[in-house]
Amino acid sequence: MQTIPYKIDQIKISQFAVFPDKYVNGEEVQIHASFSFGHSVTLDSIRCTSTFSFLQKEELLLISETQCFFNIASEGIEQLRKGHEIPVDFLRYMATITTGTVRGIIYAKTEGTVLNTIILPPINLVNLIEKGVPV
Repeated sequence: MQTIPYKIDQIKISQFAVFPDKYVNGEEVQIHASFSFGHSVTLDSIRCTSTFSFLQKEELLLISETQCFFNIASEGIEQLRKGHEIPVDFLRYMATITTGTVRGIIYAKTEGTVLNTIILPPINLVNLIEKGVPV
């Protein structure tokens, strides 16, 4: 697969909420992650939406939903059309960028709270994103 030329066009925080009063120091925190993708009809824009939930004993501590929009260059659009899909490796790459973005958002928005000690760890996207998106 050739490199698909792109640029990050927009970052949108769709949802962000924290519940620091639910946090119990020393208790394990579970992190749930999900990703979804969308694209424009012309394939010049691809959206990666990530949702992360931090829970402790089934109590929600933090939820974050963030969308990163990627503009695709004309030569990349042609690659996507020829392949009839957005390749899984490119989806994982966009999800990696989105995850790093969310890591920074969570750190900045929890600064000064007890939740700031919980850092979003590296995520294995191979198990979460298993196939390309048809176009």
